[in-house]
Amino acid sequence: MDLLGYHIQNPEAYLLLLLLPILVVDYIYNLKKRKSTIKFPSLALAKKASRSYRVKFRHIVPLFRALALVCFIIALSRPQQGVEMEYTNTEGIDIMLALDVSGSMAILDMMSYQESKKLSVLNAEKMYKSGQFWQYSRLGYAKTVIADFIKKRKHDRIGLSVFAGNALTLCPLTSDYGSLIGILSTVNDSSTSKGGTAIGDGLMASLARLEKSEAKSKVLILLTDGQDNSSLVPPMQAAKIAKALGVKVYTIGVGKSTGKALGFQHNPWTGELSWVEQEIRPEDGIDAVMLKELAEMTGGMFFHAENKTDLENIYEELNQLEKTEVETIIYSRYSEKFYPWLLIGALFILLEIVLANTRFVRIP
Repeated sequence: MDLLGYHIQNPEAYLLLLLLPILVVDYIYNLKKRKSTIKFPSLALAKKASRSYRVKFRHIVPLFRALALVCFIIALSRPQQGVEMEYTNTEGIDIMLALDVSGSMAILDMMSYQESKKLSVLNAEKMYKSGQFWQYSRLGYAKTVIADFIKKRKHDRIGLSVFAGNALTLCPLTSDYGSLIGILSTVNDSSTSKGGTAIGDGLMASLARLEKSEAKSKVLILLTDGQDNSSLVPPMQAAKIAKALGVKVYTIGVGKSTGKALGFQHNPWTGELSWVEQEIRPEDGIDAVMLKELAEMTGGMFFHAENKTDLENIYEELNQLEKTEVETIIYSRYSEKFYPWLLIGALFILLEIVLANTRFVRIP
């Protein structure tokens, strides 16, 4: 029972308030029944006598007793104040990120027109030696978008594997997103020791981390810009293993199929580096057919991103597709508030005793 912002634990105690009218009636009855006789030599003197404050306020003593009773009844009802709390029970998802770090991920073909024009007027040699050009590459955009994806996840464990000619797990499944993003920021085309693109091995490195996972949902997100050419385990064989483990695989192909990309050229006479536009050969692009079959076999989806905006939209869609289940239980924690009523009731009893035996003492 809630009353005036308080939760009443024992509301049945208020039935005792029905005693108050009975006590009032009993007091009035005894007051009328009680008679006193005082002899005066003259009625004239009695008529001139005025009522003292003791007579006027003689009912205050039983009033204090009644107020004490009310306070004790309120204390007996155990008024409480509660704070509403929320307890969140989550069913997290285990997500492994398999990222291609082969040399072709350095290609600068995913920039917007404005970014391409801005970059082309900067000093090419300085950009190359400082490594600043990486942020505009396929790998640079992938790292930025993946970091944003990680930040948006809640309650999930996420790990990171990279692959080129061989595969390597850089971060096992973890909920320490800060450390994971820190590791992701250090990834480059030298993160593995062998050239090539081993998509199947990249899948297997991530599946090894998901194999013993007890999560209700297990997801692998693979990003690549090339075709498998150096795997020990063929990609489709890895897909069968993923399906057997209950792992859903999403595949993302990045890079343009045709067109031009900004690149570096070396002047053989001066030794200087300058910008040059290079043709993108379709045969060097992604194996869309294989990536699509791989994803569909495991219940996932295939995506293709030709620019950063495409990539952002893909990871946002993945964020919506793989929602973490959250069960919220609301409960209240109460603190007892009957102590002040006990204290006030005791004070009224004390006042009644003191006044009944001093100022309002009654002579039988």
